[in-house]
Amino acid sequence: ALLTAVAEKRIAAADIPADLVRQLQNLKDPELDQMLVETWGQVRSTPEDKAKLIAELRDLVKNPPAAPDMELGRAVFVKTCQQCHTLYGVGAKIGPDLTGSNRSDLEYLLSNIVDPSSVISKDYQQTVVLTIDGLVVSGLLKAEDDNSITLQTTTEEVVIPKDEIEDRQLSDASMMPDDQLKQFSPHQIVSLFAYLAGKGQTPILAAKDNTELFFNGKDLTGWSGNPDLWYVEDGEIVGRSPGLKHNEFLFSDWAAEDFTLTFEVKLHKDNGQGNSGVQFRSERLENGEAKGYQADIGRGWWGKLYEESGRALLWDKSGEEFVEQGDWNEYKIVARGSRIQTWINGQPCVDLDDPEGARRGVFALQLHSGGPMEVRFRNVKLEVAE
Repeated sequence: ALLTAVAEKRIAAADIPADLVRQLQNLKDPELDQMLVETWGQVRSTPEDKAKLIAELRDLVKNPPAAPDMELGRAVFVKTCQQCHTLYGVGAKIGPDLTGSNRSDLEYLLSNIVDPSSVISKDYQQTVVLTIDGLVVSGLLKAEDDNSITLQTTTEEVVIPKDEIEDRQLSDASMMPDDQLKQFSPHQIVSLFAYLAGKGQTPILAAKDNTELFFNGKDLTGWSGNPDLWYVEDGEIVGRSPGLKHNEFLFSDWAAEDFTLTFEVKLHKDNGQGNSGVQFRSERLENGEAKGYQADIGRGWWGKLYEESGRALLWDKSGEEFVEQGDWNEYKIVARGSRIQTWINGQPCVDLDDPEGARRGVFALQLHSGGPMEVRFRNVKLEVAE
């Protein structure tokens, strides 16, 4: 009755989860199996080698070599899954949105990651097209009319005129590649499964292979803040305050441990009232404030180190003498273990050994409470230590 309703389009095929389809297949009813193929998509048993890998990964996740690291798990997700899937509103929309899927079920995750071609909804079965010129294009069918079809590949939408198609068929292989986990260590794998099964978003742990995504120079992808106050213009992050009763922050999705952060900053038409700063190894509080280290920016504050929502001023010596007021200034922040160092225009400012300070946290940019001001950041570059 359920599959009849799907066939008659009274129930959307997308509303039938893969784990339920597997349960229906386990009834071993030939007529039901045929209806599954016709109304929902491909269903097949898992090959022996993949079943063995699933068993190994199940044991790894249940008996991890070290405690899972959710931020590391999200970094692995960004490197692989996010290219096609959305989770908590972030990611591509080629594959299914994972936010509402059965992510807390380890068996569901193992099956879909290790053997993605075993259960494929019709909405996500690849169409493979051979053109008269010998070009092979595979992707999800997004649109079709009398003259052409549109396929969504992993990188782009491709429109193919029908009079150029020599052959067309549905593939039994998922767009999601097999063996994605082979490139990762056991700790990375365990952390990925922990992140996928989690109930909320977490920062991304910065690593050497992902820091180019820290700021793309085009928009605020990977950052969150009040869009009325923060935006990107000419490759620069701009914070413009009409006058604020409390501090406002632009938070990065990225967290780091040991790193070097360089950027150029300018307080536009600085009248002495402008005040900003860069948070690092920080955390986002529920009230929108930040807690953690801040490299200060502003008249009377340039070059000082402050702990926002914490111990307050940690380094009170000013670097004002090195600053070009109202112009661009190069700022450098280096964190290694408990040691924090900063430079302004190549001149050393902070050099503090702080065993009490946090060793990991997110980055954020600040618009301080007070009168109207504008701050700009450009050439933002994050490097992560070994």
